[in-house]
Amino acid sequence: MKLPSLTSLLNRTVRSFLRFPLAILLAIAGTVISIYLVNSDRRYSDTLLVRCGNAIISCYLGMLLSIAVTVWSERRAWGRKASAGGQLVVMAMVVLYYFFLPDHFETKTAIRCTLYALGLHWLIAVIAFAGSYRIEAFWQYNKDLFIRILTSLLYTVVLYAGLALALEAIEHLFNVDLSYKWYADTWCVLIGIFNSWFFLSGFPSDDGDIITVDYPKGLKIFTQYVLLPILTVYMGILYVYLFKIIFTAHWPSGWVAYLVLGFSVAGILALLLIYPLRNDENNKWINSYSRFFYFALLPLLVMLGFAISKRIRAYGITELRYFVLLLALWLLLMAMYFLFSRKKNIVLIPLTLCFFAFASSFGPWGVFNVSRYSQQHRLQGLLEKNGFFKDGKVISSKSKLSTEDRREISSTTEYIVGTHGYESLQPWFRENLDSLMRKDSLMGKYEERERAEAILKLMHISYASRYYDDVAGETSFAIMPENDDQVLPTDGLPYMIPAFYLAVGNGQESVTERYQVGKYSVALFLDSSLNQVRMAFAEGAQAEVKDGACVVELKPLLKAPAEGVQYNTTLPVEKRTLPIHCAGWDGKLIVTSMNGTRRDSVLHVAYLRGYLFLGQTGK
Repeated sequence: MKLPSLTSLLNRTVRSFLRFPLAILLAIAGTVISIYLVNSDRRYSDTLLVRCGNAIISCYLGMLLSIAVTVWSERRAWGRKASAGGQLVVMAMVVLYYFFLPDHFETKTAIRCTLYALGLHWLIAVIAFAGSYRIEAFWQYNKDLFIRILTSLLYTVVLYAGLALALEAIEHLFNVDLSYKWYADTWCVLIGIFNSWFFLSGFPSDDGDIITVDYPKGLKIFTQYVLLPILTVYMGILYVYLFKIIFTAHWPSGWVAYLVLGFSVAGILALLLIYPLRNDENNKWINSYSRFFYFALLPLLVMLGFAISKRIRAYGITELRYFVLLLALWLLLMAMYFLFSRKKNIVLIPLTLCFFAFASSFGPWGVFNVSRYSQQHRLQGLLEKNGFFKDGKVISSKSKLSTEDRREISSTTEYIVGTHGYESLQPWFRENLDSLMRKDSLMGKYEERERAEAILKLMHISYASRYYDDVAGETSFAIMPENDDQVLPTDGLPYMIPAFYLAVGNGQESVTERYQVGKYSVALFLDSSLNQVRMAFAEGAQAEVKDGACVVELKPLLKAPAEGVQYNTTLPVEKRTLPIHCAGWDGKLIVTSMNGTRRDSVLHVAYLRGYLFLGQTGK
């Protein structure tokens, strides 16, 4: 094999830039923004993180759209001016998309961006073949595209591993302290610029009709002798489960939907991989297996429908269940098409996926409106059932809610507020929710929970998490800081053990954690039954926690809030600080998070994380 010269590599690099100029420039821009975010001293600022994230997402989606426009312009033989005009339109869309993105994180935005990315990937796969029946050319084109993606990722990972080892060697051999930013910047450059440019330098061209297909022998062996047998075994397992449901008359469990979806998608992918071999004299069985697969898929899709409908009847439609339903519908359409259609055009597989991805992102039929309407209807039904809703408005009621209804109302309200915003519930209230939801009155990362609790108070319903119990109240509790960015005082103590943790395992036994403080070994142990942290110190040996060890009481934290510790209790740093006075040692423990369980109305700490400050007293 003749290795390419540096001149040919340079020429190939330049040609790929001339072919995909905007895509490569957007990849470079996204990489520069990523490096800026990594090296910014304000990298933990939510505003900076969201703005940089929005810019990176816009560059990535713009890069994909630019590639699709380039492929389309090549297919349609556009001139230079028309092609440049198309790229200018793409650039304008990137800028507009960035400014239309919200200045805070939203679940809806993340889902919508994912749908756009998937839709654009499938668009790239089919845009040169939409409306045509050049199936062999389509298969060859996407095979080359798939192999190029894998090759680019392999080169990128191997190159990063080599450079990371080189940085590690520099640190150890020359005693140079390299920040983690060197490694992060290296990865950003490789995955953002090198990977994108290398991939585009080998991007396949649509060369028109082809007579023979270049089919890799390794792919044939893998598909025929590994993938298809595994899928056949998987199908047998699912059918055994189906027969069990029929004979026992038990409804299928919800998680079987994911098994059926995984099997179905993998089976279609396998049939696509061996598609060119169907007409070979020695592979006539492929057509028969394909019909058998799609026919066998129909009963499994019925089982999938029963499984997901059971969850929807009980809990309504969410984004995840919407996509399960959508995939089930798509699989049913594909199965019917390949069973009864004469033409059997495999271009329809990515083409329909592209259509569903874009169509589900907007409109009254889209994932967000359907899920919001379903959950609002479910919440309204729960409120009407208990007399809290009448004539389109929430009203007060003296009826006593059951524990299950309180949990369901609380979780549904929290979902609607967190995913669709509290504004979607405004028509139910005469009060102005905007004034209730001032941002300066709600702090911390659990803002969605706080907003849901505020709305529930307007309904005259107290919040109940899934851990709530009638007798014990919340059967789990958690204590967290009011502000994660708060500076911790050291009070002149010379030693700090950062981010230490203590936990009770599944066997309800704690594990002793040991740290080295100067020449001393420090052992820490969590006693969940007494809510104590036990400490022991040893010089020149491994410390062991015994009955006479120093004790730090956790009980003051459990009594700190006047209303009692709940599932989501926040405390200021002064109330999360516990003094330490041991023989020869003083210090303090600042708890950053703590949770546990409530048994027989008694709290038991099961997990503790915090900062430990220590100093010797000289006594």
